[in-house]
Amino acid sequence: MIKRNGLARLASPLTISVLLAGPAVVGTSPAQASPRAGSEGWQSYLEQPATSNVRALSVTVLSGSVTNARGLTSAGHGDTTLTVTSAGDPATVLLDYGVEVEGTPYLDVESYTGTAPVMSLAFTEAKTYLRAPGSGAITGDSAFQPRAASLTVSADGMLNSGFMGGFRFEAITLTTPGTVVLRGAGLRFGGGYLATAADYQGHFLSSSKAFNTMFYDGAYTEQTDMQPAGTGGATQPSVLDGAKRDRAIWSGDLKIEGQGIADTLGTNGDNYVRQSLLTLITSSQQGGGLNADTLFRTGPYSNSYSSWTLDAAITYYRNTGDTAFARQVLPWLEGQLAYDATLAGADGLIVTGPQISTTNGGYDWDFYDGAKTGTVTAFNDLYYQSLRDVAYTEASLGNTAKAATYDQTAGHVRDAINASLRNPATGTYYLSDTDHSTFAQDANALSVLFGIAPAAKVPGILGALKSLWGPHGSEPFSGTTYSNLISPYITAYEVEADYLAGDTSDAEQLMHLTWDQMTDPRNPFFTGTMWENIGPDGTATEARTSLAHGWASGPTPILTGYVLGVQPVKPGYQAFTVTPHPGSLRWAEGTVPTPYGQILVRWTRAGHRFSLAVAVPAQATAFILLPDGRHVTLPGGPHGTERTFTS
Repeated sequence: MIKRNGLARLASPLTISVLLAGPAVVGTSPAQASPRAGSEGWQSYLEQPATSNVRALSVTVLSGSVTNARGLTSAGHGDTTLTVTSAGDPATVLLDYGVEVEGTPYLDVESYTGTAPVMSLAFTEAKTYLRAPGSGAITGDSAFQPRAASLTVSADGMLNSGFMGGFRFEAITLTTPGTVVLRGAGLRFGGGYLATAADYQGHFLSSSKAFNTMFYDGAYTEQTDMQPAGTGGATQPSVLDGAKRDRAIWSGDLKIEGQGIADTLGTNGDNYVRQSLLTLITSSQQGGGLNADTLFRTGPYSNSYSSWTLDAAITYYRNTGDTAFARQVLPWLEGQLAYDATLAGADGLIVTGPQISTTNGGYDWDFYDGAKTGTVTAFNDLYYQSLRDVAYTEASLGNTAKAATYDQTAGHVRDAINASLRNPATGTYYLSDTDHSTFAQDANALSVLFGIAPAAKVPGILGALKSLWGPHGSEPFSGTTYSNLISPYITAYEVEADYLAGDTSDAEQLMHLTWDQMTDPRNPFFTGTMWENIGPDGTATEARTSLAHGWASGPTPILTGYVLGVQPVKPGYQAFTVTPHPGSLRWAEGTVPTPYGQILVRWTRAGHRFSLAVAVPAQATAFILLPDGRHVTLPGGPHGTERTFTS
């Protein structure tokens, strides 16, 4: 469990029928403005703006009369003038902030002429989603919130449009006759956590610039989803699924985000994760399925997402050792398992139905495919993991008898999955008891990752999963019954399964296939953050697709948990493992924040020689597995300790 190559093809050009051909671009290009090198240290990989007053990196004149458009950029000087005559085209400029931003856009008006000229603003994560329906005003991309605003200029000074969720591009149009002179335009960053280098308590750096970029782009993705209290009337800080959409807490996303936030921000992010979990769990009915989102607000989303709520809660507990939290939520977690047992058939496996927003419903991460009904392998994989999670919690709190009972039930569920849902000829897993023809990425990856699959069958399962791979990642299902949208969310679990099984080469290859295209500044969908899903051709297929989506940030916790190799054993990392997976890398180093202090790992490889340095905080213990197979136990003692091992 997450404690835890190709470039995308170019998308179609900007589709705005009223704009002039050959627009002029002025300012610094995003690729130049965002340093992508590693020689300056890990700080050079940070994508986030340096200050809360964010200005565009470049500007494009799309139509009409605009002078000194460059004045609207961070490198520009002087006023910018937009003019529209009674018979003229709208005056439109397109600001490019280079990466995903969010907050309150503003216009700083120096002067104006005309009768209350109207300025329209439109926002999008990718240029290809901009449209001009014919009225002169441009529309942004698609979300549950408006992606455009109209401002009437009636006085000099600052005009604010109100909060706007994640975007990279902002179109500013003077739509009515008159002249507006702007001293500047930009936004006040808000609605996310604007981390500085000093806010990072955990770090990662390696010989792979691609992996370094993935780590920090994933971290920034998670930070754009960290909503402070006060935004949108929220009374508690929370971790949302996307900066643009849905801007709601979803437990599947939170499972991955929570680990990434713990690995990068440490205690700076703990309360965001804690309060999000409490929002979901304590609003649930004890003895029923756990709530899993704040979008529908009518109850649990589905059986699988109730399981992800439980797993996300235990992930937080493993990271922080927050015993008060564990004791507070345990009655709800036990209630979830009691309810799951009522859904089980004679074989002990749960059965799901066709409803949405019900605890026994078969909707899942691929909501667009509808419900999966019957005895579904992936849902029972999650049931098994939920039992193991609660057993772990009970044992850590001293409830040994309960822990043993849950572990025993988990063993029965594992055996039933293998008896009823595994193809005896291939060793791979069916999608469900009624669908033996669809080969599912989630069912097979989770069966390996959770330890359900027999060890002898794991290589065959991972090899079969490669049959779903294409040039831009893995399709989630074989055949045509289900969507072929590539899911970075489910792919992260397959990458983990590869690492866990020691198949480091395939783990690295799948990460490159899936995430290199997202981190390439030349990609037309680049935002410096990770995308919700990907079309088989490598494009973000719809205007509703979120290009800053927390569930796609898997490389951040994966690189900490598998390349550095640090994962908690006892809550709060009182005991932890260090099991590096060097793969093709020559070196890697990093720190992992814990309640006991920072864990430091640094390893290098030259030929057949491997050197590993580990710093263990005081009162913690490291269980180290070296590539040559040696096991070493290293206690931190009263003051902490550091040792170097070579093989």
